[in-house]
This record gives sequence, structure tokens and C-alpha cells, in this order.
Amino acid sequence: MREPAEFAAGHLPEARNVPAGKLAERIGELEKFKGKPIIVCCASGMRSGKALGELKKQGFEKPYNLAGGVDAWVGAGYPVKKGAKSK
Repeated sequence: MREPAEFAAGHLPEARNVPAGKLAERIGELEKFKGKPIIVCCASGMRSGKALGELKKQGFEKPYNLAGGVDAWVGAGYPVKKGAKSK
């Protein structure tokens, strides 16, 4: 749910970048994951909280918001990848 520059500065391994403002138009890219766990995150959890609600509204069965966002992830010492390319 982060902007491309934020994503490039550091993101969770295997993450896909879908900025919160583009979720509605790009939701089709996530359809194949509708029944699987999806973790959404942003810097602190605010934008991803809104995205979580939208995913639930669209019928996603297992969306989760990363508590504290990427800031908490990094603070806990977990790894991040850098660069703009997402899988």
C-alpha cells in the first residue's frame, strides 16, 4: 500500500507493490489470492488499514494488516529488500 519510492527504499521479501491509491484499479491483479492470506502494509499501518477494509469488501477471505507497518518490521530486525522491482 506504499508508494513506489517507499517500496524501493525497503520492503518485505516477496512483496508486491500496489499503492493504496491504486488499489481499486489494480484489484484484479490480486484476484488469484482471494482465498489465501494477504498481508497489507504501509509505513505505519494507516493506509493499509483502509486497504484492509476494501479487500474485505471485495470478498477477500484472509486479508491482514501488518501491525505497526514496515517501520515496526524493521524495528524488530526483520529483513527488507531494496529496489523497485516486485515479483
